[in-house]
Order: sequence, then structure tokens, then C-alpha cells
Amino acid sequence: MFTSSPAARFPALPLSQKKEAAKPIYKDTSTVRPTQEPSDEVLIARICADDSEALGLFFSRYARLVWTIARRILRNNEEADDLLQDVFLLVRRKASAFDASKGSVRSLLVQMCYQRAFSRRRDLVRQNFYTSVEINENTAVAKRTSGASLYDGSIEACLGKTAIRRAREDLSLEQRETLRLCFYEGHTLEEIAARLGQSYGNVRHHYYRGLAKLRRHAKRCGKKR
Repeated sequence: MFTSSPAARFPALPLSQKKEAAKPIYKDTSTVRPTQEPSDEVLIARICADDSEALGLFFSRYARLVWTIARRILRNNEEADDLLQDVFLLVRRKASAFDASKGSVRSLLVQMCYQRAFSRRRDLVRQNFYTSVEINENTAVAKRTSGASLYDGSIEACLGKTAIRRAREDLSLEQRETLRLCFYEGHTLEEIAARLGQSYGNVRHHYYRGLAKLRRHAKRCGKKR
């Protein structure tokens, strides 16, 4: 059973001793896992039943992804750590809100992380937490990642699993990979360019063309309804 204490925390991430190191030093198990491990859907069902072991497995699977998104938006390790705890405590409280008809568990978790991170960033800006240079950097990050809520909240929720698969078939391989790396793994366009061995301009083109195609599918879906 879960503790009711609001101070309950998940294991601390073994980050570098450097305060502003940008990468958590632990393994991402969200995409590669032993076949005997339960699916995300099974874990969420168990979390709904107050299974603390299932919550621990879910945390281990997605902590790196959530922390990476949080760090990229908040630009601060300690704030990213706090948001990581906040997101998974929210998962514990709101596990029943995960609706398979609105998308995969992973995509809904990513959407939740983006929403909480942008909300926290606005609070920090109001509290004068950032310098003027950091505010400008955060604004640039926000512009690059603001499509996340559209992708997860409007596209996949509108189309559903079957239709989103058809929509993805309309994307080129480069567009699918760019959107996957951006929205499912939390990479910036610059990082995606380096990972794919392409120029930033090409990756940016794949990103916006891919989003445009998904929007067209969403509009057709809306008209049918």
C-alpha cells in the first residue's frame, strides 16, 4: 500500500556532482525491457490497486525520460529532480485517469510531464528564479517544445490508436523518427540532428512537415465526428 504522506519520495537519481550537469547517469529502460516484464498498461492497472512495486517499476522505466524533459524546460537539476518526484506522485494519485483510448501510457505520461514542467517554469519566472539570459533560453526551449501538447493532447487523443497508426503511415521515415525522438524521448531538434547525422535545417523541416500531416488527419477526424 502507498503511504499517504505528501513527503513520500522516489529514489534519488545518481546525478553528477556538478550542479548543472545536463544528463542523469542511469539507464533508460522504457523502450528495451525483458519480455517477462509487465506492460505499461498492466503496471498502471496495478498502480490503481495501490501496488507500490508496480509504481517502482514504472518509475524505473520512465524516470530518465521525465527527468530529461523536465531538465530541458526548467534548465536546473534540482528543479528537474523535484518535478520528477511531482510527476510520479501524480501518476500514483491519478493512475485511473490514464485512458488507453486517448493514446499510449507513454505518450500520456509525456504530455503530463510537459504540462507540469511549463507550469513550474512560469512559476519560477514570476519568482525571478532565472537571470535574463536564462529566461531567453527558456523561451527558446518553450518554442521548440510547445508542439508536444498538440501532438499528445489533440492528435493522438483525437485519432485514437488505430487512426494514429494510419496517420503515421503518411509520414516519411525521417518525419516519424524526428517526431518520435522529440515527443517520446524528449530530445531537442539540435540533438536529433546530431543523432540522425542530418543538418538542423533538415530536421526542422521533417518536424514541421510531420506535424502538419498529423494536424490534417486530426481535422479530418474532427469533421467525421
